[in-house]
Amino acid sequence: MRLERDNSLEKFLLLTLDYELYGNGSGNVFRHIIEPTNKILDICKSHNVYLTIFFEVVEYWKLKEEWDKGNKMGYEENPTSVMIEQIQKAYSEGHDVQLHLHPQWVDAKWNERRWVVNNKEWRLGDFRKDNPSELYSLIKKGKETLEEIIKPIDSTYECRIIRAGGYNVQPSYEIVKVMKQLKIVADSSIVPGSVENGSLSCYDFTTVPTDKGIWECGENLENKGNNEIFELPIVTFPIVRFRKYLSWEKLRSIMQNRRSAKETFNAKTSKKDTKVGKWGRIQYFFGQEFQTWDFCLFSKSLHKKYLNKINQQRKRNFFVLVGHPKSFITGRGLTFLLNEAKNRYTFPTLSQIIRDV
Repeated sequence: MRLERDNSLEKFLLLTLDYELYGNGSGNVFRHIIEPTNKILDICKSHNVYLTIFFEVVEYWKLKEEWDKGNKMGYEENPTSVMIEQIQKAYSEGHDVQLHLHPQWVDAKWNERRWVVNNKEWRLGDFRKDNPSELYSLIKKGKETLEEIIKPIDSTYECRIIRAGGYNVQPSYEIVKVMKQLKIVADSSIVPGSVENGSLSCYDFTTVPTDKGIWECGENLENKGNNEIFELPIVTFPIVRFRKYLSWEKLRSIMQNRRSAKETFNAKTSKKDTKVGKWGRIQYFFGQEFQTWDFCLFSKSLHKKYLNKINQQRKRNFFVLVGHPKSFITGRGLTFLLNEAKNRYTFPTLSQIIRDV
């Protein structure tokens, strides 16, 4: 495949990393966060590229709380201390650190050598919807936690950007209100064109344009307005679903945590407690979805496909990519992307873009 190029508009690729364990509470901090993040940071350093790291604070609170009670959770070393050391080092080297929230961890319990999360609180958009003050308290505590972590090395640091876990930012009306109250000026949760209506994730971004890289929001994050809050959506393009499984990285990632992969698939193909049959599962794989640009999982061919697509967009110049350390298997895809993109694109952090705006 020949890489096509359009020089009519300078383009920015923003690499964002969701720093977290698996959504169902499984995973090992060192194997699924610390070690792969070090490898990703090494690749970025060799290419002079910087990440925006979305630090998932709720699982951090739970891990710290359990360790402080004397439960080592199978770790020989305090996992939260190593997380803080890694995040502070990354920030000191020029990477951005912002807020990520998976509310299913709020009521998580350690039970028989594993975490049990509360699936009823999977979505930030309707977190404790009968008591909006709890949403405010959750985001406020998350913002304060990040600032406590980063301010020892940068006294001017402010947490100003959020991302909802699993992109579950709808309904976003209350979230916008809280952001304004806490002076959080941007969100990066929306995946244009995408829709989920499973037993866990539930959102519908089918009416959100896929050719807009940034906009000022109205009362909701999805709508344009004049609210002094900005949305930086994640890049999506339509693909036949099975194509994303045609890479060694994706298959290895599934095998790395089969329980989580199985639970995620069941949730995506279920409504409440009703699961699709065998034919429905086959149809699911051959259906079309708007796929995020995942720099940890994409094969070279998919990176080429997405690069060609953004080259054809003449009015959009901000492109937010997403990755997860827990999904990172090899650096082949990321290294290929950075080699292809060097001298063609700029790689700012989200905070740099927001400052310019």
